[in-house]
Amino acid sequence: MRTPRIAAVATLLALSLLTACGDGDDDSDSSDDTTTVTVTETPSETTAPTDTAPTTDTSVTPMDPTDSDVTQEQVEAALLTPEEVSPDFVLGAYTDESSPPLCDPEGTPVDEAVPPSVQGGTQIDHADGLAALQEEIAIYASEAEAAEAFGLATAGLACGEGSVDGDPVTISAPQDVTAQVNSSSGIGATTAWEVSTDSFNGVIVATLAGQIILATQFVAAPDADTSAFPAPIDIATAAFAKALAN
Repeated sequence: MRTPRIAAVATLLALSLLTACGDGDDDSDSSDDTTTVTVTETPSETTAPTDTAPTTDTSVTPMDPTDSDVTQEQVEAALLTPEEVSPDFVLGAYTDESSPPLCDPEGTPVDEAVPPSVQGGTQIDHADGLAALQEEIAIYASEAEAAEAFGLATAGLACGEGSVDGDPVTISAPQDVTAQVNSSSGIGATTAWEVSTDSFNGVIVATLAGQIILATQFVAAPDADTSAFPAPIDIATAAFAKALAN
C-alpha cells in the first residue's frame, strides 16, 4: 500500500482554494460553519458517486493480478474517471511521489519499504476547488507482500495524532467498512480512517484483496458543505467495483 498521500492531496486542495476563495487572509471565525467529512453515509444528504456503474475499459485487456506481466496501462484503466465520481468533479494533476507515514514523519514511505510490482493513480478535483480525491492501485508480487505493505500502512495511521508537512493531524481509530465496500463481491477487506487538520477534513479508505491494495483519499475544506458530495465510502465502493471489473 502506498503511504497515504493525504499531504499531497491537501496541498493541491489548498492551492485550489486560494483560487476559488481568495488569498485565505480572512481572519473571521468560521468554526460554526465547519462540516466534517464523515465515513458513515447519510443517503438523504449525499449523492451517489455515479449515475451509472463503473465500466470496463474494453480497449485494454483486463489485468490478472497473479500475472507478473500486468502493465501500467491495465492498472490505469481500472481507475475511476471524474464522470464516474460526480458531474461536479474534473480530472486533476496526479503526481507519483512517496511520503512518510503520518505517524512517523521521518519514517520510510511504505512503497519504498515494500515496493509494488506496478501501481497507478489518479487525481480528481471538485470543479470549484472545494474538495479533492486521489485513488491509487498497487499490485504486489505476492499476497504476503501486499499484506506486509498494508500492515505497515495501517501502523502508520495508528497514532491518533500525526503530522502533515509539520502541521498536526488528528487520525481516528480505524473503522472496518468491509460490509459496505466488499459486500457485493465477497472479496477483500476494507478499513477507513477520518483525518483532520485546521485546513482540511478527510477520509482515507484502503482495501486489501489478495495481491492488490486500492486506496482512496478524499479531503475537503473544513467549512465546505459536503452534503451534496459523493460519500467517501461510496467512492471507495465504486473504485473497488471498477478494479474488479477490469
